[in-house]
Amino acid sequence: MKLIAYLISQFLHPFTVEIFTFLFLCITSTENGSDIRIVIISILPGILVLVSALYLKYTGQLSDYNGMIRDERLLLISLGAIYHGIGFFILNYYNAPQLIQGLMFCYALNTAIVWVITNKWKISIHAIGLGGPLVAFWFNGIQYPILMLSLMIILCLSRIVLKAHTPMQVIVGSLFSLSFAYFQLKYLFLML
Repeated sequence: MKLIAYLISQFLHPFTVEIFTFLFLCITSTENGSDIRIVIISILPGILVLVSALYLKYTGQLSDYNGMIRDERLLLISLGAIYHGIGFFILNYYNAPQLIQGLMFCYALNTAIVWVITNKWKISIHAIGLGGPLVAFWFNGIQYPILMLSLMIILCLSRIVLKAHTPMQVIVGSLFSLSFAYFQLKYLFLML
């Protein structure tokens, strides 16, 4: 059971989900999302977070890539907020599609909020890392609520089985990411 939970947790890892989501949104965008600059800029923050995690693990500042120890997550989370904030401003400068800009904004702002939360309490970054992209897919026309809900439940259960989180940590992470991403994308980017 733990092996299956581990594989699910790795397959739906925030790094993987983010890069896949931005590539998919760029490819399917009817605007200038397939512009190679937009593609590179949209995946670069996720790659930089991954490279930073590898470096922090190599230097002993991060014991694992799943952020099992709450205090070890703080530096990587702050770097993620910075990388995504810069990514948002560059995407805005190049007039990237609103959904892509909006999702990058969500990654920057929500990651900064997660940093504040993580100072006091461990919230599920895996659940947060899946929630925002699911909302972006929904706004992109991929509306399969049963499949999306199933993915979220399976991921949350895998994090509980691995004893990485309590049920409350994954529930709060899921609700936080789904609601904040929905509000930010709908009212700050797609209703303009």
